[in-house]
Amino acid sequence: MRVLFYYRGIENLGVGYCMSMLRAHGHDVDLIFDPGLDDNLFVKFPHLAWMNRHEELLERAVGFKPGLIAMGCLTNLYPFATKMAEKLKERMPDVPILMGGHHAQALPDYILSNPIFDMACIGEGEIALLELANRMDRGEDYSDIPTMWVKKDGIIHRNAMGPLQNELDEFPFPEKQLWFEYGCFKDNLEVFTGRGCPFKCTFCNIHYQREIFKGQGDFLRKRSIPNVMAELKQNLEKYDPKYVSVHDDNFTTNPKWVEEFCEAYRKEINLPWYCFGYPTTIRPKLVQAMKAANCHTIFMGVDSGSEEIRRHMMERPMTDDLIKKSAQTILEAGIGLQASCIYGNPGEQPEQMFKTLQMIDEIKPTQSSAYVFYPFPKTKMYEQSVKLGYLDAEGEEKVRQGISGYHHESILKHPHKELAETLAKITPVYAKSPEFLKPAIRWIIRHRMKRVALLLYLILIPLTFPYLGVEGIKVTLRMAWKAMTGGNRPSSGAEPVPKEAQAA
Repeated sequence: MRVLFYYRGIENLGVGYCMSMLRAHGHDVDLIFDPGLDDNLFVKFPHLAWMNRHEELLERAVGFKPGLIAMGCLTNLYPFATKMAEKLKERMPDVPILMGGHHAQALPDYILSNPIFDMACIGEGEIALLELANRMDRGEDYSDIPTMWVKKDGIIHRNAMGPLQNELDEFPFPEKQLWFEYGCFKDNLEVFTGRGCPFKCTFCNIHYQREIFKGQGDFLRKRSIPNVMAELKQNLEKYDPKYVSVHDDNFTTNPKWVEEFCEAYRKEINLPWYCFGYPTTIRPKLVQAMKAANCHTIFMGVDSGSEEIRRHMMERPMTDDLIKKSAQTILEAGIGLQASCIYGNPGEQPEQMFKTLQMIDEIKPTQSSAYVFYPFPKTKMYEQSVKLGYLDAEGEEKVRQGISGYHHESILKHPHKELAETLAKITPVYAKSPEFLKPAIRWIIRHRMKRVALLLYLILIPLTFPYLGVEGIKVTLRMAWKAMTGGNRPSSGAEPVPKEAQAA
């Protein structure tokens, strides 16, 4: 069975796992990757759309002769995935198209109301997709596969959620080579060491995932440490990265596992690395073990400097003092702190937004990232946005269509959206600015000069995000170069890239 995958913008580990699962069981896979140079969810450059080389991607897709097309899709990627699906359907009308990812998980009925899409994956895709490929390969009916919603003859078969894979070590390591050939990474290696998160932040999809996966296995799962080390060693030998990014939803949840991981990592890998931590899980002993293992930066959500917003809107019941103490613990250990925050939440007033900026000022992180609130579908904050009148029918349709995002303009009917948008761009600059420049930045904020804030944000990325920001620029240029020089062109005979292909 030949399965063609589509993704846009960055490497996606979930898609990588699905590709490697199919390949490990004898199926052929290929990837068409759209670098999204015209709109990378941070800034929009419409005049660069030609550099995405869609025609060559379509040639590669047709030449591969797939029996199934699988698209991974976050909410804000839905407009791009839909356009590509339309083009693929024009050229291969008999090939079914499956959509997976968070948007399909949240809105499967909406996805399947679009005649372009034939299937939606409502959960983790590795097991369900393998079963689908196996059945299609054998010519068997596939309308009743768990975790898959299947549209046949105008009827949608809404199958129940299938079981989660508790033993993550049984999955093959995620595909890397195809992403590498498109220029999606070089110096920074991304990895998952586990899945799930125990917390219930209302702006995040995790809280509703726990509900839909209930009774299907352990939601919180960790890989064994030897299994993680084996993946890292394999990729270090092949790609020679300089940095490791651990993309677990919350890496610091299980202190004992983390401390054992750090000991093994220090001995066997020891590259600088990055991870996500939750304020209530940060402890001196844990952080010291991470520092000894060469942890470079911890990303920690402040999210709001208003305890009222955090507790009653976001369901992050932690005090200001706890956040400040956790930040201090990280910084005193000699680890970089990337503090994140969200502006323009439903009902949020200017004084509450300024409390967030003040919190960033007080904890003095080594860097800060900031976002405009986006009401992702099926989350509690989405429902609150509707209930409080901040998201009208037009706004709800925009969410379904995946329009805008947390790096762009607010789609809420928010009276203080210009302030939120200005703060979201200027906070990373403010966090790195010396004291004598901060009055000038506050003047920009008071006058809601969001275009000036955006310009400063873009110009100063090398200073505000000294490693991953610079790495992002380098990867974007690398993807552009690969697109221009043949990284997305069909290989000879349009055969899939073999497993043993060496890094270029």
